Formats: sequence, C-alpha cells, structure tokens
Amino acid sequence: MRRTFTTFAGFAALAAAVAQQASSVPDIAIAQFGQTWYGPDGPWSAAEVEVGTPPQKVYLTVATLQDTILPITPDACNGIKACIDGRGSAYNQTSSSTWTPTADRDTELGADMSAGVIVNGQAYGIEVRGVPGQDTVSIGGIPGIRNVSVGAIRSTRINNGLLGLRNVTQQMYQQRLIPSPSWAYNTGSGDGSRLPQLVFGGYDRSKYLPGSVQNHTMIPVDNGRPTMKATLDYFFLNITGPTDRRSFKTNSSLIDEPLEVTIDSSTPYCWLPRAITDKIAQSVGAVWNESIGGSGYYVYNLSAPAYKNLETSTLAFHFNGTGDSWLFNSMTVSHWLFLAAPTEGVDPASPLRYLPLRPVDNASRSVLGRAFLQQIYLTANYYTNTFSMAQIDLDSQSAAQYVRVEAPVPPPLPSPSPPSSNKLSDGAIAGIAIGVVAFVAIILGLIFWQAKKRRKAADQPVPTPPDADKVYPKNGVYYRELSADAMGGQGRMVPPVELYAPNYPVEVSADTGEISK
Repeated sequence: MRRTFTTFAGFAALAAAVAQQASSVPDIAIAQFGQTWYGPDGPWSAAEVEVGTPPQKVYLTVATLQDTILPITPDACNGIKACIDGRGSAYNQTSSSTWTPTADRDTELGADMSAGVIVNGQAYGIEVRGVPGQDTVSIGGIPGIRNVSVGAIRSTRINNGLLGLRNVTQQMYQQRLIPSPSWAYNTGSGDGSRLPQLVFGGYDRSKYLPGSVQNHTMIPVDNGRPTMKATLDYFFLNITGPTDRRSFKTNSSLIDEPLEVTIDSSTPYCWLPRAITDKIAQSVGAVWNESIGGSGYYVYNLSAPAYKNLETSTLAFHFNGTGDSWLFNSMTVSHWLFLAAPTEGVDPASPLRYLPLRPVDNASRSVLGRAFLQQIYLTANYYTNTFSMAQIDLDSQSAAQYVRVEAPVPPPLPSPSPPSSNKLSDGAIAGIAIGVVAFVAIILGLIFWQAKKRRKAADQPVPTPPDADKVYPKNGVYYRELSADAMGGQGRMVPPVELYAPNYPVEVSADTGEISK
C-alpha cells in the first residue's frame, strides 16, 4: 500500500503543477525600438531583438508577412564596422551555442523575405542569400524564446535585416509566453514625430480612431502561409487647399473597379498600377526618374505648379471589410521621406525627397507597404486567421490602453519518455489507475474553467455599425462615415470632381459638423 500511495501522490503533485501552470496566464509583450532610425529610403524605426546564446543585439525592420527573422551577418558588410553599425548591428551564428542550421550552405531567402509576394517579376527586387536555421531569441522583455526560425544573411541588398513576425509569435504562444498568437503594429512616422509600437498577445486601443476598424480574413498563399489581402473599393486623392485643412474635397475614384491589395511592411512603398501612380505624382509635382536607385523613383519637382498641393494632400483608402460601412483611411502623400546614400544617383550630402509609390506591371500584384502603414494600426491573429486595419488617432494624447487577446491554452510540448522499469505489482497498478482517474478529472475541470473564462465578452475592436452616416473632425481633417446605402452602389463619391478642380469642395462646418456645398 505504501507503494500505491506514493504513486498516487506523485500523480497528484503532477496534477497540481499542471493546474498551477494553466492558471498562470501569461501577459502581453511589448517590443522595444531603438533610438536610431535606419534606411536609405526612410528613415524607419527598428525593433530591438537579441538572437543566439549568448544574446547578440540587432535592430530589425518589422516585416508583417515574413515568417523568419533575417538579421544580417558580418559577411553582409565584409566585416566593415561602419557598415555593420549603420545597418543595425550584425548576428554571427557561429558564435551562438544554440544555433541549429537547417541547411549546410547558402540558400536564396528572398522569397521568404517577401512571404511569396512577387511584383514586377521579383521579390521586391531584393536579393537575399544566407543560411537558414533556428536559434533562441529574446524580444519584448521575454528571454529565451526557443526554436525560432532565423536566416543568417551573408549577402544582401536590404539595409538592416527584417523581423518576421509569424514564427516568433507562434513560438511565444506555443511556449506559453503570451496569451495568444497575435500582434498589433504601427510603423511610426517617417519624420520621427510618432513612435512605433509592436505588441504581442494584445493591442493598444488608444492608438486608433473608434469606428474605423476593418476586419479581414487571412488568405493562404501557395506555400500555405497566411497572407494579408484586402479589397480596395474606392481610392481618392484629396487636395484640401494650401491653407484650409478644415474641408474635405472628394474627387473621382482613382480605380474603376475593386482592386485586391496585399498589406506588407517588408517594403516601404505602395506598389500600384502605373496609371494610378503617375496620376498621383502629377497631382503633387513628382516626376519619375529612371536614374535614381537603379530602378527609378518618383522625385519632386519643386518648380512644378502642382508641387504646392503636396503638403495638404491625402490619399483616402476605402476597404471592403466586415459590416456595410467605410471610413476614410487617409495618409499624407508627402510622408517626409528622403532617399539618402548609398542610394544610386543620390548625392551623399543632399538627401532627396521622394513620393513612396512604385508602379507595378500587373495590378493583381498591388502591395501597400510601410508608407501606407504610417497611419494604420494593423493587427493579426494566427489562431483565428484574421487581421484588422484601423486609422491611427493622430490627435490622441491618451496613455496606452493595452487589451489582452485570449486564445485556448496550447497543448503541452512533448516531454522525454520515462525510462523502462520492472513489472509493477497489482497494488501499484491499482494506484496508478486511481491516480490517472483523478488526474483526468482535474484536467477536465481546468478545461471547463478555461472555456468559461474565454466565453466572457472580449473587449476587442469591432466594425462600424452598418447604419453609420456621420461627419466629425479628427486629426485636422473631417472624416465622413458612409453606409452602403449612402454610397448608392456606385463607384464614386457624390458630387464627383475631377482632379485639380477646386470649385466643388464638400466643406464641413467646424462648429456644427454639417456638410455644405
């Protein structure tokens, strides 16, 4: 009997340990960003990540569709310290005791970098070669995230490496370090006036305008990984005038039919059909220059009459998401982005201001990158395979209001098999049976408790009610929420106004909020 009691007590102790682990709900994690902004096409902020054992600190640009963390190695800079420092530091996989390669030679990592997104026949025109593998990673104050996919880049045209979010988020969730395989991200502004934010396992509801959330389903690409695609129903260039940002002019939509776009921060540009990018560029005094950057950029002509429209122009994106209403998601056209050396054709002493749009040969390959995300709050949840976009609240002075996103407790990681032993006595077998029954009962009780907890209403973003049709001022621009009925099923706003036509603005009273014509 003593042996039987000991066996039962062991199971009871194990059950208690499991119960304690299940009741210890992990919290969200918040990534830190460095004070230096990187990139010859930015500047862009970079997240602080530690890779390997002992940890090696690197600063990486967040890549929302990428599966893998891709830091540069000293080989990518030929060991030159100034290059390494200017590109967010380097990771040397051979110095890490926890590095496990999955290939014995360099491989092409470009397709992974862009999560399979191909525009103009290339993965954003970036060639990346390195050694794929796994290593231990620390981010967001969480140390020792094991088995994270890491590609050690040895030759590259990218600047400072990329922080792919999907695998590291999944590993954090599987290892019970965050409450769900989800994240929320805003890239910050190119002029540094708004800092970036990256939250794992939750989001910050103080960051976005209430009622502006659009929810979407992730669509798997050919390699099986989920991607973020949305249908752009209407797309407007709004020129509010050189001094008056208290009015909102609506022009004919720049697209004649819905356009499917991919949302991806791996690229800084918005890749759109050339007919659209040329029209926008012409409206703000930008000219396509083939000699800049090797492949060409839209650079501004300061003497062009249309250049005066730049500082007061916005692009408005209408996405078809959940619900029946849309809200103008506007981004300023200028973004205060500069091309700097070593960009081909740019004088190192004179950074060159540019329009962050790139033309695509195939409209089905349209992508909205970091330039678009400067004023968008983007969230993703790999458990539900959904993502959402919301308009950043540029006027908000509120402190962060973090909200946890819950998901079921992931199954425990496999443990080593116990060593074999001699045949047990009948009493021991009976004790084991009793212990198993008790253990199963405890686990079932924990599962019921967790399920009951998850059924509580979650405070998460919700779409705008379908009957919304109102006007209100925010961020220096008046936004109008339009229901599907108000849109009339037509492909353009009413009244339609051609580009450059300043005579038919839809103005909103700053006092009453009423629309006047």
